Amino acid sequence: MSIEMPAAEVHALAGTLRAAAADAEEIAPRLDGAGDVGETLQPAVEAFLDCHRTAGRVVAGELGWLAGTVAAVADSWLALDRGLLASRGRAVAG
Repeated sequence: MSIEMPAAEVHALAGTLRAAAADAEEIAPRLDGAGDVGETLQPAVEAFLDCHRTAGRVVAGELGWLAGTVAAVADSWLALDRGLLASRGRAVAG
């Protein structure tokens, strides 16, 4: 099976992933502080929010890593194309 996708679309996908990572980076700050939920619930709510803040940071990191990887794939495709065309004496716009 093969998937044909122009490098420009792969770069656009990387941009979409970067935007999603930026959104995910907002998770932890938005979950700052539980407010007063009562003495009995406070520890559980704080633990719940802490877990979700951690998950948000992890998702942001993974999406950022994936965006970089996807962009690197597109860049490598473009470099390969340039190399192949240069070996045939043709230039690539770029």
